[in-house]
Amino acid sequence: MQSRRLAASFAALTLIGGLAALGSATNEPKQTKQDIWQDEPRESRQTWWRRDLSEDTINKIMEGLRKRDPAKAKELEKLKAKDPERFKVELREAGQPEIDQITRDYWETRRQQRNAEFVEWLKANYPSQEKELAGLKEKDPKLYITSFERLMDEYGPIFEAAKANPELGAVLKEDHDLKRRVSELCRRLRAEKADAKKQELGAELQEAVARRYDLIVRRKEIACEQLLKRLQELQKQVIESKDDIAKYKDDRVKQENVRQRVLTLTENKVQFKWD
Repeated sequence: MQSRRLAASFAALTLIGGLAALGSATNEPKQTKQDIWQDEPRESRQTWWRRDLSEDTINKIMEGLRKRDPAKAKELEKLKAKDPERFKVELREAGQPEIDQITRDYWETRRQQRNAEFVEWLKANYPSQEKELAGLKEKDPKLYITSFERLMDEYGPIFEAAKANPELGAVLKEDHDLKRRVSELCRRLRAEKADAKKQELGAELQEAVARRYDLIVRRKEIACEQLLKRLQELQKQVIESKDDIAKYKDDRVKQENVRQRVLTLTENKVQFKWD
C-alpha cells in the first residue's frame, strides 16, 4: 500500500513539474471554500444516487442484489473490501433495479406524507369538508380519491404556501374565501328585487371587493419581499463566486489544485512492479 502511494505521489509531482511545485508549508496558497472540481456540469446534473450512496442505501441495494443475483453480490462484496470507490461505480450499474425501486419507494412515502399533512390542514381550516371527505374513505373509496383530488386542486396551493410562508398562506386562504363570498353576493344581488336589500348587498359586495384588493396588494408585497431576499442571496453568491474566481486565477492555487486532483485520480491505482 505504501509503495503504491509513493508511486502515485511521484507520478503526480512529475506531471506538474516536480518537487518545486510543492513549496513550503508556510508558503501554501490559501485554498477556496469549495472544491473547484465539483463545479463540473456533468457532476452537478447527476441524480441523487450518482452523487451519493449512503451506507444504508448501499445495504438496501446489496440486499436486493443478493436475492436477484447472488454471484454478482458476492463479487461486489469482495470488490468493496479491495477498492471501495470502484465498488460504488459497479454497484450503481449492477444495482439499477434496486435503485429504481428505492426511488419509487421514496417518492411514494413523500406522497403519502404530503397527503396526510394536507388532510390535517384541511381538518384545521375547513373542518366540514374534511369530515365529509373522511366519511367517504370507507364508504366509497373511488369517490374518496376523486373528492380528495378535487380538494387538493382547490386548496393545495394554499396548503403548500402556508408550509413555506404562514402569512402568505393566511392571505391566500382569506382571498380564496372572499372570492367565493363575492360570487355569492353577486348571485344574490342579481336575483334580488327589493331596492333596500339590493343596497345592503351592494354595500357588502363593496366591502368584500375592497378587502380583496388589500389582500392582493399584500400578496404582491410578500412576493416582492421573497424576490428581494432571493436577490440578496444571489448577490452574496456573486461576491463569493468572484472571490473564488480571483483565488483560482492564482498560479499557486491552480498548481496545488491540479496536484491534489491528480493524486486523487491516481491514488491506489498506480502500481509499481518490482519483478
